Amino acid sequence: MEKCSTSLPLIIITLLTGIALGWFLNDVAHRPPTPLALEPAATPVLPAPTASISVTSTALLSTTPNALLPTAFPVPTVAPTPPTPEPPSTAIPLRIIGYAGHRVAPGETLEQIAERYNSTVDLIETYNRLKAPLRVGRELVVPLLAPSDAGDALLVRRGGTERPWIALTFDAGAGAAPTPRILEALRKRGITITFFLTGRWMRANPDLVRRMVADGHELANHTTNHPDLTTLDDDAIRRELNETEEILQEIAPGATTRPFFRPPYGAYNERVLRVALSEGYLPVYWTLDSLDSVGEPKTPEFLVERVTRKLSPEDLRGAIILAHCGSEATADALPTILDRFAAMGFEVRRLSDVLR
Repeated sequence: MEKCSTSLPLIIITLLTGIALGWFLNDVAHRPPTPLALEPAATPVLPAPTASISVTSTALLSTTPNALLPTAFPVPTVAPTPPTPEPPSTAIPLRIIGYAGHRVAPGETLEQIAERYNSTVDLIETYNRLKAPLRVGRELVVPLLAPSDAGDALLVRRGGTERPWIALTFDAGAGAAPTPRILEALRKRGITITFFLTGRWMRANPDLVRRMVADGHELANHTTNHPDLTTLDDDAIRRELNETEEILQEIAPGATTRPFFRPPYGAYNERVLRVALSEGYLPVYWTLDSLDSVGEPKTPEFLVERVTRKLSPEDLRGAIILAHCGSEATADALPTILDRFAAMGFEVRRLSDVLR
C-alpha cells in the first residue's frame, strides 16, 4: 500500500509535464519564421501635386510563371481641370445701313472721311481692301453706320500710276470653253487677277468659279442676266446685283463679289452708278478694251499687239484692261501677253492692288 501511494503523484506530474510539452511544441511548429533584419529602403520624395488627385486601386498581375498572388497598389488619377469660361462679349456688332461713294481729295485722311460719312476707319479699310496709304483720287465705297449724304457718283477708269502695275480683267457672261486655258496660263506664272462674273455664267460653270476662288483670283459683280441697266428701274438693278452675290455664296461659300461691279455693255448713267454704290458696289469701267468681243473675230496676234502696244508705257501704269472669258483668241494670246508685259517691266495684278 505504501509503494502505490508514493508512485501516484509521480505519475500525475509526468502526465502534466507531457501535456505542457505538447502544447509548446505545437505552438512552435505553427509560429511563422522570424524575418531577417534588412536595411530600410529609401523613401522617394515626390513633387507636390499641382491638381486635385483621386485614388483608385488597381491589381498588378505579374507575368512571372511562379507568381502566386496579384499585388494591389494605388494609382493616382489626375482629375481634369474644367476650362475657365470666357466672359460674355460686350462688343456691340456694327450695323451697316447703306453705302456712299467718295473720291479722296488732296490732304484728306481716312479719319476725316469716316467722320463725314458716319463710318469707321476699320470699316472703310476692310471693305475697300486698302493695304497702303490713301492715294489722291482713289475711289472708295464707304459703309454707313448712320444716315449720311450719298457722296459722289463714281466710275473707276484706271488705278494708281505710282507702280508699274496693270489690272487685266476678264468679264464672264457668255461662253466658258476657253476659260480653263486662261486659268492655266495665269496659274503657271503665279498671277492672280479680277474676274467680273454674271450669276447666269456662275450657275452654268460652278467648277470654274470654285477653281478661280481656289487659285486666289478676285471675283466681282457683272449682274445676273447681263442686261442694259439703263433700261431697268432701281429695284430691278438691285435685284441683278444682289442675286449675283447670292449665287456666288451658294457655289463658293465665303467668297464675295464685293466691292467691285462692272455694268454690262459698259452701259451706265448717273442713276445706275448711284444705285450700285448704294448697294455697296464700286462701278468699274476700263482704260483699254481689247475688242475681243466686238466686231469681227480677232486673231491672237491682233490681241497681243493691241493689249501690249496700244497704250504708251506711261499710260499702261495703273491701266485697267478688258478681256473676255469666252474668247478663244484671247486664251491663245494670253501667254504671250503676260510674258511680254513681264519683259516690259510690268506686273499683272488684281484690281484691288492696282487701285492702291
